[in-house]
Amino acid sequence: MTRVRLEKEERKKQIKEVALQLFIEKGLVRTTMDDMIEKTGISKGGIYHHYNNKEEIFEELIKDSMTYRKKLVVEYINKNKGMNREDLIMNMLLDKILDKNPYKTIYAIFLTELSTNKNLTELYNRIYKESKEEFIQFCISENLPEYIPLINKACDFFINSLIMGTNILGNDDETELRDMLKVMLRAYLKHMSIL
Repeated sequence: MTRVRLEKEERKKQIKEVALQLFIEKGLVRTTMDDMIEKTGISKGGIYHHYNNKEEIFEELIKDSMTYRKKLVVEYINKNKGMNREDLIMNMLLDKILDKNPYKTIYAIFLTELSTNKNLTELYNRIYKESKEEFIQFCISENLPEYIPLINKACDFFINSLIMGTNILGNDDETELRDMLKVMLRAYLKHMSIL
């Protein structure tokens, strides 16, 4: 059997796709590099050529998720040019919380695992700091200054709690859940003087 030699970015993409599925199935803590080697069929040296550990892969997946979210925000703004800014903020936050995508799933799993694995705290703090700085630059470049006040620990805690709750508990009636979350978000954002 002949192995196909992939370009560096294609190989990294293959590794990340497998890691994403493993993180969803097993969680970040229980997934090992050996699991990735087995599932990708790539040699140990091949995997370690691209990534030193699973945390590096996870960080890249989080960066991919931020790129995905920013793309959705820009698309949403372009489709809803006439919408008032308050409704725009509310709907984008609701979409972030309720979006069903594998990135959000692994992020919710990661947040859950933080409580049982303190080694992940450093990783969370690094990701938070980098994403905060990147999001501020995104807001500036996209002329969205009203989103910058959303970048603080209290708001992050609130949104992360909602992400974890919807991921863990779910809800069959998304319309009802969306309406309930809208009331909660509006009250919170008004309390924080963001709206």
